Amino acid sequence: MQTSRRSCLSRYISNTTISQRPKTALFFPGQGTQKPGMLTPLIKTFPRTLNPLLEVLEATCPGLRKIIAGGPCVELTDTANAQPAILITSIAILRVLEQEFGLKTANFDYLLGHSLGEFSALVAADVISLEDALTLVRRRGEEMAACADATPGELGMWAIMVEPNLMDGLMRKFYDFIHSEVLPDDEFLGVANINSSTQIVLSGHVRAVQAFLCHMRKFKGSDPRAIRLNVSAPFHSHIMYPAVKVVKNLLDEMEIRPGFEKVVANATGRPYEGVEPMKRHLAAQAVETVQWKDSIGYLERVQGVERWVGIGPGKVGKNLVGREVQGGPPSVLCATGLDIKEMEEVVRALEDL
Repeated sequence: MQTSRRSCLSRYISNTTISQRPKTALFFPGQGTQKPGMLTPLIKTFPRTLNPLLEVLEATCPGLRKIIAGGPCVELTDTANAQPAILITSIAILRVLEQEFGLKTANFDYLLGHSLGEFSALVAADVISLEDALTLVRRRGEEMAACADATPGELGMWAIMVEPNLMDGLMRKFYDFIHSEVLPDDEFLGVANINSSTQIVLSGHVRAVQAFLCHMRKFKGSDPRAIRLNVSAPFHSHIMYPAVKVVKNLLDEMEIRPGFEKVVANATGRPYEGVEPMKRHLAAQAVETVQWKDSIGYLERVQGVERWVGIGPGKVGKNLVGREVQGGPPSVLCATGLDIKEMEEVVRALEDL
């Protein structure tokens, strides 16, 4: 399998000259991709690169390194831990690719991240510092956890999947359900993510999701597939509203450097147009729907992006992008930090960057 994939990538490169280099986007994952031990291979193999990052982690999030290394899973999944843990892992993989393999991050045409990954993209673009980003997402996570704790009832998030030709009908049925009398007044349910032409994510009360799925039984002759996500709170919902002010206030105190115009905002599916819009959209992201499908579509159809590189733990983002873009999975490279050969392959495939 490795030989076949490398051969495919080599042919892709050989048909591409520097002057014809395909536009390339770098993307980062969000919550749900955390896993105990996800940093361990990098720490063992590249201590010179990792140690300075771990010092920053310890200074901003004391004790988190131990949780990343050994869990337990339930503690790592807590959003105040998961957010900085995924961010530091994503940036650690990127720094290894840069410092040990010679990747030139500045040469990427666009950067974006799924939900939490938007903060990783801003660090990668050198718009905000790693120290500030870790402080921000730790505080953001604490506020989000408090929002969830203050809301009565069991809460969560679910990925809902249907065939592409059924998505419009699913969305109509969802909004009909939301405005019907079936949903109790004291329960909330909203669309957290529009991930692809086959997947959305719902966020809110467990009973509300269950009621909607019952409402959708035998939808167009087939039940939608529903998977509960490995997260600790209903993100991108009005339940998270107090976190908006927290993020905005912290951003107002931070240094924002140039480079934001290459980063795509989750809330709009378009690149930032200025510092103030960036602060506004990044803060509002806590309650706004993640426009991931629109972000990918805009970069591909409007900006002409042909090649995609996912950096961070897990392969959820790779799978979402690979199913959505015209180039399919072969146009998406992935570095999870668990396989050194995988990292070598990514850099080799980006020799023209």
